[in-house]
Amino acid sequence: MSGSARPSVLFVCVKNGGKSQIAAALMRHVAGDRVDVMSAGTEPGGALNSEAEQAVAEVGASMAGEFPKPIDSTVLARADRVVVLGSEAHVEPMDGMAGSIVTWETDEPSARGITGMERMRLVRDDISERVRALVTELSDDESEPLPASAAGSGQESAVPSMAVDRETLTGQLVADLTYSYRGVFDTVQVREAVADAWDLLEPRSTIRAFLPILVARQAREQLMATAQAEGKVAKKVPEVLFVCVHNAGRSQMAAALTEHLSARRVHVRSAGSAPTGEINPQVIEVLRERGIALGTAYPKPLSDSVIQAADVIITMGCGDTCPYFPGKRYEDWEVADPAGQPIDVVREIRDDIQARVTTLLRQILD
Repeated sequence: MSGSARPSVLFVCVKNGGKSQIAAALMRHVAGDRVDVMSAGTEPGGALNSEAEQAVAEVGASMAGEFPKPIDSTVLARADRVVVLGSEAHVEPMDGMAGSIVTWETDEPSARGITGMERMRLVRDDISERVRALVTELSDDESEPLPASAAGSGQESAVPSMAVDRETLTGQLVADLTYSYRGVFDTVQVREAVADAWDLLEPRSTIRAFLPILVARQAREQLMATAQAEGKVAKKVPEVLFVCVHNAGRSQMAAALTEHLSARRVHVRSAGSAPTGEINPQVIEVLRERGIALGTAYPKPLSDSVIQAADVIITMGCGDTCPYFPGKRYEDWEVADPAGQPIDVVREIRDDIQARVTTLLRQILD
């Protein structure tokens, strides 16, 4: 942690008009004055993206007073965390940096043919999940919780406390997703997807305030997979699915590395034949060493729709539990299980998976 009394975060994208500004606005909205928030661009543009401004305003955040800025070396040096959004921007580490650089391979809905405000809302929601996870991580990094604001200020806590009313929130999520998938799914189908996601995630939810965000993400993924499997939505890029037993180690590493290395030229999912409650902490650590954050990932069950939507299905240690559908490319990777292994062995497993992912990407993209 830097010498500042508060943790500091610098968000970076290319033009500092869209994604990095969204992340900064959402961080200020969630953490208030408990985190020093800055943003910059590697090649700053001339103005903020108006759709980005509208998208954050819809959730109560604001970009008021902000404008595209270049990276300031002093700010870069003192930030406790430098977050690069997307694969297009590159930030070189400098001597004496107080913190680390991580890359968020953010969702790009335009690769799936989604444009305009619908695209921007999906981008916002993806970034929102990551921002909230980062706030929690920064709080955990402190010897004490992030300091509370002055009494009576009305400022939200770093991780907002809220009573999760399933009926009310389900209605909101169904309305939003029905709008997003209008002409593809009706309200009954969307409600079923939301209910399935809620039943899956509620028992394993440790931070209740994040539950609606994770439910929305899971429901959206299942709806998209079903739409692709049924031919209702055209696939713009190849779909790759990684499957292991618990979706807590190997398949999570493979999916994260594929997303990181492919620059969004493929769409990646992962699942488990018998998913557990949480991702292996050492898997999270060895990926963080490569600048890959797994802050919003969680073990997910295998479903027929996800399998049917995939073009390439990679299994690791789950035997015959993955159903076979004709027309798919199947591979079984003999990769060691990281569960219970020391960190050095988990690094070796990560490197083994990365080599296999690199070969796979050459085959399906070149």
